[in-house]
Amino acid sequence: MQFYLDGKVKEYDDDKLEYLDEGFECFVYRLEDDKVLKELKQRSAKRTWLTKESIDRMKSIKTKRILLPTMALTDKKDNLSAYEMDYIEDYGVQNYFDLDKEKLKEENSKLKEDIELISDNKLLVEDLLTENTSFHNGIYFIDPGSYIFDDTISENQAFGMNIDLVNHYLLYEVICRYHLVKYNKSNNFRKSYAFSKDIQLEYNKSGKQDVIEFLSDIEEDNLREFVERRAKH
Repeated sequence: MQFYLDGKVKEYDDDKLEYLDEGFECFVYRLEDDKVLKELKQRSAKRTWLTKESIDRMKSIKTKRILLPTMALTDKKDNLSAYEMDYIEDYGVQNYFDLDKEKLKEENSKLKEDIELISDNKLLVEDLLTENTSFHNGIYFIDPGSYIFDDTISENQAFGMNIDLVNHYLLYEVICRYHLVKYNKSNNFRKSYAFSKDIQLEYNKSGKQDVIEFLSDIEEDNLREFVERRAKH
């Protein structure tokens, strides 16, 4: 597999590429040095929000839990064709729910710092789904294909938009789906969604600034116990 990096050929040995997955936009391969190569599919290359310029801009943002591209790769005509990112192994959402409360608070704090950092750079996250997340003790966002820079807004506006999306993701994507899989054998998504709305009301009454802070300040030993105590009612 061959691409170009700053006008110079960059070769990848196909025998050393470990196929991981594919989405609408990319084929995903694991590299030997704990990196991921995401090759854009031809049919969607013009639909991705990412550009070589935006990747070059993202490279300077040193996040810990929101994984951003580290290298833009092009074709002969300098069109974006692929990009590299760091690899993080996914332990599964159960791993996140079983963290003890101090580790949970520590990991959530790192995620919050990343949200503040990308907001300061007016970078907006999008497409937050469990499928685009690795749970490796903390939460890692691993699919920046739809992230965009918006220089028309303020840093505070960017943070408000980002934290609102993360709030919804945590309540309705993480907690709702965890509750659905673990407690609703009939896959009653409506019942699970109602459960998450109850958690939303509890969050609203807590006075916490965001859901990250709310989930970092639970009385239970971990999030699993937090959900189990409420799932019985």
